[in-house]
Amino acid sequence: MQVRPTIAGILVAIAACVASAPPCAAVDAGDASTLNTMMRYFTDTDHIIVRSVTNDYSLPLHGDMMLAIHWNNEQVTVPAVRAAVGSQQAVDAITTASRPIAGNAFKDYVKQRNEMEGEVTRGHAALDFYYSVESDYLAHQLGGRVDRDYLNQMLNVSLGTSLDWDEIKPLRDDDTRTGASTKTTLHWNAVATEVLSPTTMVRYGVEYNVVQGLQHNPYRNVYAGGTHVPERHPDHRQRRDGFVKLNQYLSSRASLKLNYRLYNDDWGITSHEIESDLNQYVTHSVSARYQYRYYTQGPAWFYRPEYLTTSGINGYLSGDYRMNTLASHLFGVSLHVDMDALAVTHPLLGRTALWLNYERYFNSNSYSANILETGLDFHFQ
Repeated sequence: MQVRPTIAGILVAIAACVASAPPCAAVDAGDASTLNTMMRYFTDTDHIIVRSVTNDYSLPLHGDMMLAIHWNNEQVTVPAVRAAVGSQQAVDAITTASRPIAGNAFKDYVKQRNEMEGEVTRGHAALDFYYSVESDYLAHQLGGRVDRDYLNQMLNVSLGTSLDWDEIKPLRDDDTRTGASTKTTLHWNAVATEVLSPTTMVRYGVEYNVVQGLQHNPYRNVYAGGTHVPERHPDHRQRRDGFVKLNQYLSSRASLKLNYRLYNDDWGITSHEIESDLNQYVTHSVSARYQYRYYTQGPAWFYRPEYLTTSGINGYLSGDYRMNTLASHLFGVSLHVDMDALAVTHPLLGRTALWLNYERYFNSNSYSANILETGLDFHFQ
């Protein structure tokens, strides 16, 4: 995994009552407790494998107060260098690696990550926290949100903020010369959701982030001036975006979702993202979803395919293709099956649902990935 983040800042985050990280949205905040379990499997053209197991739990506390907890255990496997020891291919693979070469570079590298996310909601306010730990990265987040209804509950406006503070301790700094560091992210958002008709809903909003601290990969080197030097990104970044989302119910128990997002930051990157989702009930208990997303962006001002000198551009160098001009496509299909048809003979199956999701991603920089997800949802009464 690349290392997908003051007391006064924490108080500001709590007072404003909003979070940037997605709260446990997968949890159904109904009147009954719910427990959802999900498994994910990811692989790409570099043969990197990610396996994750997540659990989402919701619990009514008192009155309209709810507690939602999300836990995820993730294992990342980076394949060993396949080139012959001492060859130029092996040297290049090791010196430009985006992960630590701990011990033997010719053995698979395995990394574990555990994360915990929780949210307490009451009425139109919520507080949430996030905690993630891995061998070289420790992440925290505290935030919240408040919202209010207008126009006879046809319009809802939400405001929020959050504060992230992360500790980064690279396992290897002999080549990159990057020691322990920190990163903080202060986030604000404003979102409006409007019901236009019984079958149409639109959501639009803006987000703003200020990021300070280590923002490059401490394990990645860049080929510059005829040699390999450590990657270096600016320590300060302002990120802003605006979005609009349309949800439309269609006949024959189907629905269509259309999303557009415009992003810009002070590194010079401007991006556009368009996404569509078509949901369709196949039978009473079986539904299918079809997804397509297109993304395009311009390069960061300091990115170059090749740097002529070791000083890069004003001291900054990047080997991250995501800092370059980029266009990508994602196609997805998923199937969700409720087992309530078997509840007559097996009551527990009436609380169970199975689902399968497959996504194919590829971009203009010769990177592609297959994402396979399977899940089992179980609802307590």
